[in-house]
Amino acid sequence: MTDVGPAISKKQKEMILSYIEAGKQEGATLVCGGKEVKVAGCEDGYFVEPTIFTNVTNDMKIAQEEIFGPVLCLIRYAELDEAIKMANDSIYGLAAGVWTRDVNIFAKGKRVRRSIKC
Repeated sequence: MTDVGPAISKKQKEMILSYIEAGKQEGATLVCGGKEVKVAGCEDGYFVEPTIFTNVTNDMKIAQEEIFGPVLCLIRYAELDEAIKMANDSIYGLAAGVWTRDVNIFAKGKRVRRSIKC
């Protein structure tokens, strides 16, 4: 089981929700989540549902900025070099990850680790 805690403040919760709205406005597809949620026993908490977007492009606000909330943006890539270029195309970068169906990508993991600047 995975637990998701609250946002740190009302202001941050509102910021997260504004990013979710920006993602929808820019054309990303909201797959799940995206709303404020009330949690029994934690009525004073600032909870946002875990949120997943698909059809995200790397130039969208939700892809370029640190949201500091439970929002995941899935961006497709065709070639490994394209994925690395997109991962490095941000002034931010606290963390990075690559998900793939290509099991051979793990053989290239060392190159990816060294190439992604986060």
